[in-house]
Amino acid sequence: MKRLKLITAFLVYSLLFISCIDEPAQPQNTSQIITEISREWTCKMDEDGFNVDFNAVISPDPTDDIKVLISNFHKMGTDLSVYVIVHTDLTLDIPEQTKNNQTFKGSGMISDDYTEITWSYTIEDDNGDVSQVTGKYSYGVSA
Repeated sequence: MKRLKLITAFLVYSLLFISCIDEPAQPQNTSQIITEISREWTCKMDEDGFNVDFNAVISPDPTDDIKVLISNFHKMGTDLSVYVIVHTDLTLDIPEQTKNNQTFKGSGMISDDYTEITWSYTIEDDNGDVSQVTGKYSYGVSA
């Protein structure tokens, strides 16, 4: 009987402790999401079986409040940026755009805690060769 009371007390206190943990507030609009993801990211990408590691910086697009600019996207250098459309459901669209004679198009998904972005996109070079790229941007966690 004493053991049952002890187990019951433990379960009750455990539930109280778990219910008191604050969940991070989820942004409600694109502006808040953009604020959350605007920073430097550690990137690990796989392009047709070849790993590409680099850092990229996401920053707000000063001309459009639903877009971000990613400098050093796909390790192209900090002087070139690809723009991405941010949605309130934490998805990202990379509209077709050409940089460095390469055409990019694809999508991404932001994790609920804003520490990872998973990507899937294609790159078509000026010869018409298409590569499939998948990977992850990480912040504050192992990539």
